[in-house]
Order: sequence, then C-alpha cells, then structure tokens
Amino acid sequence: MMILALLFSLWVNVGVISPIAKAAASSTTFNCTSYGVTTVVPFDTTLPAGWIISLKNGDTFTAKCLIGGPPGATTVAMLGSAIPSGWVIINQTSTSLTLKNANGASYAETYTIVPISPLPAGWAMINRTDSTVWIKNLIGAPTGATVTVLIGTPLPNGWVIINTIGSTMTIKYVM
Repeated sequence: MMILALLFSLWVNVGVISPIAKAAASSTTFNCTSYGVTTVVPFDTTLPAGWIISLKNGDTFTAKCLIGGPPGATTVAMLGSAIPSGWVIINQTSTSLTLKNANGASYAETYTIVPISPLPAGWAMINRTDSTVWIKNLIGAPTGATVTVLIGTPLPNGWVIINTIGSTMTIKYVM
C-alpha cells in the first residue's frame, strides 16, 4: 500500500494531472476586475473571451484581460492569441501582434491596421495596400452622412450603397 501511495504522489508531483483537474484549477484564475489584469496559467489553458497571451515563459504564459480597455488603448499580444471583439491589429512581428481597441471610438475616426486584422462591427475599409488597410468608424453617423469605402467591405446596419466607381462605393446612412 505504501508503494502505491508513493507512486501516486510521484505521479501527481511530476505534473500528470487529469485535464479536468487542470482546467478546474486554472478556471478560477480568470478574474478580470479591471482592464490590464494579468494572471499566469499553464501553457495548455484555454483563455476566456477578452483575454490575450501577453508573455510566454516555458510551460506557462501570462494572460492579460482587455475587457473594459479605453478607446484607442494599445497592447502587445503574442502570436496565437485570439483577438478580442472590437480590437484590431496595427502591427505584426514574427512573434507578436500590436493590438488597438476600436471599441468606443468616435464616429469617422480612422485607424491604420494590417491586412490580417479583423474588421470590427460598424467599421469600413476605406483604402488598402498589400501591407496596410485604412478603416473608418461608421458608428454614430448622422442621418444622411456619406462615405466612400472599398467594395467588399461589410455594409453596417442602416447604410445603403448610392454609387459604385471602380473599386469603391459611396454609401449613405439612412436611419
């Protein structure tokens, strides 16, 4: 019996814990009391929405909460991080992504992003090169506002196409 207890102790101490126990242990660490809160978790942990990997270190990584970040805030995420809703990628290196919060931005504000970046709801692409995309916030537009956007950009609610020329279309807010 003593040998079984010793083997069990060795098995637990070398990190061979069931995935359920590991998930239960790490799920309590995600307490986002404010923007920027961090926590260190095992490498195979699934992050909740709104969290990114901010630093990798051996078998662990530092997770950072981006929930409630101020408009325009920037932060660096490691490659492999999920991009939280409303955040865009403004720069990319071989190991990291620089993110910017587009949530709460003013109407007509323009951001420069990289082509792999998600496009937040209510934003439209207004210009593009192979390495850069310019996007504009259409949330909060006054009725009758018109904007020229690239063909293929998702049309936000309340906007209609009034003209198309080449690779652009003019849209108008009618609500």
